[in-house]
Amino acid sequence: MSSGLELYDSRVSRIDLADGVAKIHFSHACIHKSKATWSQEAELVLLGATMPGPLPPLPNTISAGFLEVGGIRHELIPLPFKRKVAARLYLQFVDGTEIEIAGAKPILELLGRPIHLEDY
Repeated sequence: MSSGLELYDSRVSRIDLADGVAKIHFSHACIHKSKATWSQEAELVLLGATMPGPLPPLPNTISAGFLEVGGIRHELIPLPFKRKVAARLYLQFVDGTEIEIAGAKPILELLGRPIHLEDY
């Protein structure tokens, strides 16, 4: 099994939107591979991005969400992840706030060092 970033329980520390580029920074991304789980920083970048509403209070933990790319909704985003099509990110946070960002050419990169959480 390849690894994947699970949006549920991941933590978004900031969202930067400048010149049509959205950068969503995960200070704690839940990464799964086979029977192991770890936490790692990650960043999702969307080009040509638009965000119809205000930013929610951050940092915040995700309670539900998906990245829709090419008509496929990913709650567990496969890694590595780089596509050349339109994408839409929808996140709902534990405090009830929501955000939706539309863009294109999503790229998800892991940053920093992994921190082992559990084996199952």
